[in-house]
Amino acid sequence: MMNCPACGAVMVWLNGSVLHDPPTKYYTCRKCGLDAVKLPDGSIEMNQAEQAAQ
Repeated sequence: MMNCPACGAVMVWLNGSVLHDPPTKYYTCRKCGLDAVKLPDGSIEMNQAEQAAQ
């Protein structure tokens, strides 16, 4: 489980397997649209999803 660094909401885990190898974990936030990748070394890469112009 991981909280969103931008808004604090609980992020949704996308990779679906507890025994995923390598242990790279993909998350997305349903509230603000932030995508995050937690790498095996513990670092986190974040990408803000582009919002459609209205």
